[in-house]
Amino acid sequence: MLNSVCRFMPLQFVLLLMFCAGAVSMAQEKDVAEANVPSEAAAGGEEVEKTEPPPPPPIPLQPYVVRVEIGSPLFGTLSQADSLRLRDAVDEAVVRMYGSMWVRDVVVSDWLQPGQEVQLRELTNEAMHERYGSTELEKVMLVIVEPSRGGFQIGCREYDVRVQELTPTRTTFTQDWRAVADQSARLIRDSFRPVSFLSAPVSGSDELEFFLQAGQLIPPDSSAAQVVVGDVLRPFLRHMERRNPKQLRYLQKLDLTYVRVTEVNRELTATGLSADDQDVSIEGVTPDPNPHFVDHGRIKGVLISHGFAPFGGRGRGIQQIALRQRPMADSSEVQLVLRMREDRPLICHRVDKVAKLRYRDESDLPSVRLVSDREGRIRIPVDPEHPTFWLYVYSGSLLLARVPYAPGLLDHDVVMLPDDSIRLGVEGELYLFRDELVDIVAQQAVLRGSARQAAKSGDKARLEELIQQLEALPGKKEFEFKLNAIHRPAVDRANELRNRSAVRNVDRLCGAMSSSLDRFFASEKQVEQMKELDQLRRLAEQNASQAAQ
Repeated sequence: MLNSVCRFMPLQFVLLLMFCAGAVSMAQEKDVAEANVPSEAAAGGEEVEKTEPPPPPPIPLQPYVVRVEIGSPLFGTLSQADSLRLRDAVDEAVVRMYGSMWVRDVVVSDWLQPGQEVQLRELTNEAMHERYGSTELEKVMLVIVEPSRGGFQIGCREYDVRVQELTPTRTTFTQDWRAVADQSARLIRDSFRPVSFLSAPVSGSDELEFFLQAGQLIPPDSSAAQVVVGDVLRPFLRHMERRNPKQLRYLQKLDLTYVRVTEVNRELTATGLSADDQDVSIEGVTPDPNPHFVDHGRIKGVLISHGFAPFGGRGRGIQQIALRQRPMADSSEVQLVLRMREDRPLICHRVDKVAKLRYRDESDLPSVRLVSDREGRIRIPVDPEHPTFWLYVYSGSLLLARVPYAPGLLDHDVVMLPDDSIRLGVEGELYLFRDELVDIVAQQAVLRGSARQAAKSGDKARLEELIQQLEALPGKKEFEFKLNAIHRPAVDRANELRNRSAVRNVDRLCGAMSSSLDRFFASEKQVEQMKELDQLRRLAEQNASQAAQ
């Protein structure tokens, strides 16, 4: 019996060890499973806390995400090493130009081939949007290097993904292969359009403030400064999806609307000491009487438009941006057509070119008279001192349109003028209407002053004569009748032409004038004026009695 027990003891011992090891393994697996299963509170309906991605940096600290595509017929003959050397040389030149302001990706293009200038010029906005619209890129710089006349023809265009627009083609020529990279970087700099974001909506003012993207990331090359005073910005409205603010719903381009930059990198000055500070003098050190700090990344400008522009106002889910664009030509050949009749250019129409910022400003220079040719074209040269002009287009003596224009952005341009003859005619009549109202105000002031003098002297006859003259002046009903005579025919004419924009403009102008009439002829003012006349009558009676005694 003892021998049999001893015979089986090793097997039982082995089984016991296997059982213990299995129990320990099951316990460990259970602990791991419980650690990976959400808690009972989460299982009961509460969401598990997720780590949110960090917020993006402020706009002035956000670098541009740029891809540089290089195409060239040389890539078919150069070795792969030489092609990569050209790519690396362009990359180094871009780094020397922009530094940390760009997050760049310089590549030998696999589609911009054979890389000829004609291919670069024939690119369309639609084709570029189809290729890059779904990417995270913000800018695409297209560069071609083409052998030509014993040298190299270099061309460049910029495509902005956010506004879905290509720039015109810029070209340069060099005979030195070693200068190709630097010349390419200069073309990239000249084609690049910095982007500004409206900082806050402004209602009732044409002065706007913007945040400049990467404005606090100063480029190593001073010639690559993004914006300077006098630059022209072109505004765009990006209507975003409400459920997905990063998804563009549709893009709104604002024709004949610009922003003239008036201030860049505002200086923050300190003109005095606070109550807790004390003036400290250090021997051998001359303090700055007006220490200042520069607020980088902010620019200010004036909105210029031919009429009401939706830019600068409030709106949910609207991204308001503006692109700086500098002249690429010495002049622009502009063809003038009416928006309602695009197939009929304005032939032999008089155009006055006026150099001023706002249309209501006084002109800095004498106006220049231009006349459109048989195809409705005029040529407008670029003036560095006045990057924008106002064009007054006349048909005979009738003013058809008043629009701003920035020459040089395009070599050839077609300007579809709004038919503003109705609105401008109403504006002219309202100017005369306002002058008449001002004359009435002045006459009332003179007559009331004379009435007060007559009451003080006790001249009752003179006072009554002056009161009769006051009562004979046109009142609110007369002015409302005249205003309606301006408003009604203009609206009828606009409706005949199916010009809804003109109807809205006429209603807005006449409505503002009607509000001015209500304020001027307010019932409270009329009651106060009647009370004053009664007091003057009593004063004249009293003074006349005292003089008779």
